[in-house]
Amino acid sequence: MEQNRSEGRKRATAEVREVDLHLRPGYAGHDAIDRQLASFRGELNSAIRAGLRGVVFVHGQGSGRLRDEIRQIISREYPGCVASDASFARYGYRGATEVIIKKK
Repeated sequence: MEQNRSEGRKRATAEVREVDLHLRPGYAGHDAIDRQLASFRGELNSAIRAGLRGVVFVHGQGSGRLRDEIRQIISREYPGCVASDASFARYGYRGATEVIIKKK
C-alpha cells in the first residue's frame, strides 16, 4: 500500500515541469531575450504535447521584460493556458511564472 502512495506522488509532481530560462554566461546580448523566448515556446509546446498539467518557467526578477513577454505570448497564442506568478516562497517575488495547461 505504501508503495502505491509513493508512486502517486511521483506522478503528480511529474505533471508539472520546471524550466530555468536563465542563459549561460556569455550569451547575454541583443538576442538574449529571443533565445529565452524560443526556449520558452519549445518547452511549453513540448509540455502540451506530453499532456502535462503545467510548467513553471524560472526567469528571475530582473527588469520584468521576459516575464511580460511570456505573459503576452500566452494570452495571444495559447488560449488553453493560464499564467500566474509561481510560488513566492520558492522562486521569490515575481521570479517565476507558472503556466497551467487546461485539458481539452
